[in-house]
Amino acid sequence: MVREPASEIPVVILAGGDLVDLQGRLQPKACVTVAGQSMLAHVVALYTAQGFRRFTVCSGSGHDQVARVADVVRESPAVARGHDLDLGVLFTGDQAGTARRIREAIQLWPQARTVAVSYVDIISNVDLTAVRETHDKERVTATLTAVNLPTRFKPLGVNLFTARVRGLANKPITEDTLVSGGFYFIDRERLSAAVPEWSEHDSFEQDTLPSLAAAASLAYHKHDGYWQPIDSGRDVRTAEGFLSPRG
Repeated sequence: MVREPASEIPVVILAGGDLVDLQGRLQPKACVTVAGQSMLAHVVALYTAQGFRRFTVCSGSGHDQVARVADVVRESPAVARGHDLDLGVLFTGDQAGTARRIREAIQLWPQARTVAVSYVDIISNVDLTAVRETHDKERVTATLTAVNLPTRFKPLGVNLFTARVRGLANKPITEDTLVSGGFYFIDRERLSAAVPEWSEHDSFEQDTLPSLAAAASLAYHKHDGYWQPIDSGRDVRTAEGFLSPRG
C-alpha cells in the first residue's frame, strides 16, 4: 500500500471544550494567546511545519470566536509557510463528547485512510513523522503520543529510617509514569470496524481508547521533548518561556 503524504492526511483539532478565563475574559482555548499567537495558530503551525495542510477544527462553545481566529490563522504567513491551507471550522455542539466530534469531522474526509487528531490546548515540539512511523509499523487502529507525567513540584529524596531529606530532584517530572499526550494517528477503516456506533456523549479518551487497548489495537510513541498543556495562567507563562527566542 502506498503511504499517504502528510499533505493528504486530514488533521482533526478538538476545540469544543468549555470557555476559560485565563486572560481576563471568557474565551475558547483556541483563542488563548501564547507568545503573541493563538493556541489554534500554534497547533496548526506544528503540523504545517511537518507537511500537513488539511485541517478541521471541531468547535463548541464560542464557535464564532473560534471561526474568527481560524480566519486569522488561515492567512498567517508564519503558519501557512507558503502553502494554501484547507482549514475549516465544524460546529460539533456544545455538549458532544470528543469521540462524537472526531466521528463527525472524519466524515468530511471520506477518501482519507489515515487521520491525525490533536487537542487545541497543547504546546509541544513532538515529531509527528516519528509518531506516524510507529503507527504504520504497529498496524493498529490508533497510536497515541505518550509523555512523562508532568508536575510542577520537585520530588523529594528522603532517607527511609530518618527524618532527613537527601535532596530535591532537578526536574519536576515523574519519569516512570506515562500519560497520553494527545497527537493521535488513526486508521479510519479499523476505527469504523472497532467502533461502529458512537453515542452523543462518548469520550474518545474514556470510552474509545480503553476499548482499543483491550483489543490490543492501541499503540504509543514515546515523546521525550517539550510538552505543555495550557490550563492556567502559569501554564501560559511556562510555554512562553519555552517559545521565547534564546539569547
